[in-house]
Amino acid sequence: MSYTNFRSYVAIIIAISFFLLGVTYANDSRVTNGLESFDPEKPTVLITGSNRGIGFAFVKHYAKGGWNVIATCRNPNQAEDLKTLSKNFSNIFIEEMDVTDLGEITHLAQKYKNKPIDILINNAGILGNLTKQSFGELDYELFQKVMAVNTFGPLKVAEIFAENVAISNQKKIVSMTSGLGSMAIMGNSERFYFYRMSKSALNMGVLALNASLKSKGVIAALISPGMVDTQLLDESGYRGNNKVSPEESVAGLVKVIDSISLETMKKTRGRPTNFDEMILPW
Repeated sequence: MSYTNFRSYVAIIIAISFFLLGVTYANDSRVTNGLESFDPEKPTVLITGSNRGIGFAFVKHYAKGGWNVIATCRNPNQAEDLKTLSKNFSNIFIEEMDVTDLGEITHLAQKYKNKPIDILINNAGILGNLTKQSFGELDYELFQKVMAVNTFGPLKVAEIFAENVAISNQKKIVSMTSGLGSMAIMGNSERFYFYRMSKSALNMGVLALNASLKSKGVIAALISPGMVDTQLLDESGYRGNNKVSPEESVAGLVKVIDSISLETMKKTRGRPTNFDEMILPW
């Protein structure tokens, strides 16, 4: 290759590199609003699974209340409702984070290092195909996925962001469980093997997490949304009439979160609190 051809080759490679860098930058949806609008004088909430359903309702509630809202989801580019909402609220910061991806969790934690997070809401969750959770049809790849999202994910997110919560004023980590994870409620049911097991395991994990974080003054608590009319519930095949809207559920859950204290934890003994303030049995 001649020197002239070599220079041309290098120039082409550099041009392609800058083009790809520009495309990457243009498509980077980790943040819709820049951190220059992050107000350190206001409380901060981090919400996982914030692109739809209960998570999206949480984002709307806290954004309207003036909080800094770190709204995380797996695919920000596809979170159209969330992106539209963020255009009206400069205090919403959309971030890419898959709760099963340690690299993404760590990346986000580094970005928000030393920023207080008053409330961490572990909301992301999946139900999984009902048929594949039926005895005789159990799909163990699905089992691993459900456990990764519903159990391992919340604990890892809590572990990595614990210091952010510890330096905040409110110091609360809340994780979304379900009455389906209650042995007292669902003991005789044969539905949702994997989902129920994942929520039961999460319950035990959060109890241990609360003990681990006690010395930092952080409270780890369990909340339950009720039977919420969401895509997740539709996919489950549930056709009951006792469903509530995401907004109704979140309105109740916010009251529950606000009331969480050392005293209420003693009262509940760590048991989950439903959106209507009913204490669920283990």
